[in-house]
Amino acid sequence: MKKIVFAVLASTTLASCFGFYDYEIETIVDDYEVLWVDVHESRSLKKGETLVPAFVFATGYNSKYIYSKQHPLLENSKEKIDLNVTHYYIIERTKSIFQDKPVFGPFNKTEFEKKCQELAIKKPQFNLTFPTEF
Repeated sequence: MKKIVFAVLASTTLASCFGFYDYEIETIVDDYEVLWVDVHESRSLKKGETLVPAFVFATGYNSKYIYSKQHPLLENSKEKIDLNVTHYYIIERTKSIFQDKPVFGPFNKTEFEKKCQELAIKKPQFNLTFPTEF
């Protein structure tokens, strides 16, 4: 009987330690990925570390840069997205395991377009998009 109780307690403890998380990971290119854990609203762009915080809703890339659109979360919220604000980011790609090249942003649309011209990014395409309603 002690063995059965121990087995039940051990399996419960292990399940709670490792957790059963709901998550999704989408690779953009190389080691860059967009992912969320537990709630869709936590979707961020990462390369080992967070480069663009939640809520990322569109990304694209070319041979040198990754670009991303983000609706920030409302202040003091982990689940409410401010759909009235859109930030843009540009990330210079690197082969390093760490992001050792610049991350530009957040920009508004006009600033983003100006930075794209400056960096010779022609017609950035956001070909990986995610829903904003769950």
